[in-house]
Amino acid sequence: MIEGPPINISRLIEGDENVFQALFIDYYPSLISFAIKYVDREEAAEDIVQDVFVKVWETRARLREVDNLSAYLYQMVRFRCFNHLRAEKIRHDATRSFTEEMDITEMNEYIKEETFRIVMHVIGELPPGSRNVFSRAIQGYSAKEIADELGITVETVKKQKQNARRILKERLGNLFTLFFSAI
Repeated sequence: MIEGPPINISRLIEGDENVFQALFIDYYPSLISFAIKYVDREEAAEDIVQDVFVKVWETRARLREVDNLSAYLYQMVRFRCFNHLRAEKIRHDATRSFTEEMDITEMNEYIKEETFRIVMHVIGELPPGSRNVFSRAIQGYSAKEIADELGITVETVKKQKQNARRILKERLGNLFTLFFSAI
């Protein structure tokens, strides 16, 4: 690696942002390459290296105790990579354990409940007029019954229902067809 000019650690410790920027520019690409060898994903490597630079800036006073800044940076990245891999393994193991324990019936129940929650949330976000009309329509009320109950014309009921259907189709996609094609 061809190194840039030496970093003035004293000025960095004092909070000189230009020195920090020079450090970042000098080491960032190499540290990313180094991290990728551990984590295999460029996005994760970038996050790790950025976290290291944030930590260096936040704890720059500790740099007084560092003999070799380059080795210190690589060591920090290496430790962060190990921590990342450990967290990924724990997350993977927990997910695998959860899915192995959940049987098909539980999964179907979860999907049903979550789908219902999403649909009800979207219905709740409809404009008030459309929401009132559509809620009654899915309960089986006719356009005339809805108009009479709400004190509006049948034509207004049809327009509000049409508006609700359009919004729900946009927001729910295939779920709309599954739930409301007959309404």
